[in-house]
Amino acid sequence: MVTGIDLSEKNGSIEWSRIGKGDIYFAFIKASEALDTVDSQFNNNLKAAQRSGILTGAYHWLHPGLHVGQQLDTFMKTVKDFRGQLPPVVCLQTTMPSLDEMEKNIKAFLTLLERRVGVKPIIFTSDTFWKTYLPQSSWGCDYPLWIDNPGTFWPAQLWPWAGWSFWQNSYQIRLPGIPLNLGSNWFNGTLDELRSMVIQ
Repeated sequence: MVTGIDLSEKNGSIEWSRIGKGDIYFAFIKASEALDTVDSQFNNNLKAAQRSGILTGAYHWLHPGLHVGQQLDTFMKTVKDFRGQLPPVVCLQTTMPSLDEMEKNIKAFLTLLERRVGVKPIIFTSDTFWKTYLPQSSWGCDYPLWIDNPGTFWPAQLWPWAGWSFWQNSYQIRLPGIPLNLGSNWFNGTLDELRSMVIQ
């Protein structure tokens, strides 16, 4: 098990030189959301984290009811080059009325992103969201799972996955160098296995 964090501009200006020290090995950093919202701290956080020796990955908050292609363009233009990073993350936490349309758009975004980047994206979702909006989506297990499940108990299996790759176990940890609470995560594997996921 390997420890990591996730954050965005909401966490304020971060002193990356104070983070890590053998405790934090990876960071998922918000890049974009919806059609054209870009996280103002993405580039600063990405470069500073990498200089500190922390493995990084970028994430996009997908709004399934909005134009998939435009959201993908925003994500790609923000990150620019995914090489040297962990696979991109698609966050599924936004709802829309039609379940059929939701599944179609989410799957389309994942497929297009995989084609552009060359690796399978990671899906970030909760047990409640998946069971409510994508209960029959057996294709989910084609992608690594980052499970949103704060707490101290090991997350229960979420169909159709046999397990999870990443687990967000808290929204509210505090670390030196970060002004506000942020997300805490585990990688379900060794550090070498995590490094093997980095895009070449």
